Amino acid sequence: MRDASDDRLDDELAYHWPVPPPEGLTADDLDRIPDLPPHTELIDGSLVARSPQTAFHARTVRLLDNALLAQAPDYLDVDREMTVRLDSKNRPEPDVVVFTVEAVTGPDQTW
Repeated sequence: MRDASDDRLDDELAYHWPVPPPEGLTADDLDRIPDLPPHTELIDGSLVARSPQTAFHARTVRLLDNALLAQAPDYLDVDREMTVRLDSKNRPEPDVVVFTVEAVTGPDQTW
């Protein structure tokens, strides 16, 4: 038998995933949709939630990030878990990305 506290928990955990328009979402839409789960990606105009990481994966990404950062020349930088705008319908979030420092537009940059 369920009691009232079970219903309250279900209501708190409920998330209503946005339904994209028929033409799909755009890369810019990803920044405007409120309350998306962390690390949501845009693939072919559709929202994709990433699977939880394992400890092994997190450690491997950290080691790769540190190694690349230590070896990167001054004109390159390295970031973790930042979306990359490939085109108007695709903003995947690679674990690690290497980019030119000129690509940085400021502290509020999301891609």
